[in-house]
Amino acid sequence: METPAHVNEIVFEGDAIKIGRWRLPAAHPRFRDSGPTKHYLVVFPRTSAWIGHAGSQPFVADASLVTYYNRDQEYTRGVIAPAGDWCEYYAVDPGLLRQVVAEWDPAATDRPHRILGFSHGPSDTQAYLTQRSVYSHVRSNPAPDPLFVEETMIGVLARVIGLAYAEQRVRPADRPDVVEHTREIIARRYASPLTLAALASETNTSVFHLCRMFRARTGTTIHAYRNQLRLRAALHALLDSRADLTAVALALGYSSHSHFTAAFGAAYGVTPSLVRRANTCRRMPPSTSFRDRSTAPRTGAPCRRRDATT
Repeated sequence: METPAHVNEIVFEGDAIKIGRWRLPAAHPRFRDSGPTKHYLVVFPRTSAWIGHAGSQPFVADASLVTYYNRDQEYTRGVIAPAGDWCEYYAVDPGLLRQVVAEWDPAATDRPHRILGFSHGPSDTQAYLTQRSVYSHVRSNPAPDPLFVEETMIGVLARVIGLAYAEQRVRPADRPDVVEHTREIIARRYASPLTLAALASETNTSVFHLCRMFRARTGTTIHAYRNQLRLRAALHALLDSRADLTAVALALGYSSHSHFTAAFGAAYGVTPSLVRRANTCRRMPPSTSFRDRSTAPRTGAPCRRRDATT
């Protein structure tokens, strides 16, 4: 497991995309407000936190989402996870980002300082696994191939931004506070047993209305959402530690090793042990959606690492 000390580090720097990691403990004096962003950022959270962009309603940022920041975006955080705010971020060249966004929103070309028109959007399994594999590759290889890294990440960015626009078209306005409160509860306790009755009681609604509102707003069921958080935490545990697979399964709330393996395989198309072996060999883990990219090249310009501000 990586150290929880405050870290903001660029781990890959290409012509169009920079990749960084952010580890900000909840007790850090900059946790609530770390200042405006210095780049256009596409962020994949690992832990959960409340995020409030200036002038917008706060939302729960967790591993089910991608969060977006225009350059110079002001925002604040609120604590959910005791570890604080852990994420991987992708700083994107404005020209590239404008071209990607224009595929769904041609008016983006007329917004020189606000290319991104939303603060967050969904992250599906395919995009999440691929970006995590790219991050693992650049962290473990002294000479990652910039062509491979940037081309793969452009595909990921196009996918998640497309998902964000699709969600904007269908997202209802029906009591988002209830859904965000439910997401906060699950983010805090996804490894624990939860019941619909308890969630409905804590959010002051009925079981029926909670299920209806949650699915209408998130596009998924409460059970599937909790499983998504568990499996993304599992992916990091497999890649960042040598913990026993049964211990990982039980710690995340699965009843057994076999239950965990079945859920992981259904989501990612590979077994947990295969992902771990691939990472140990410094290869991209296989993916049913990206078979042609299952092994990252190990040649190219050296990765430059330096402290950075987002």
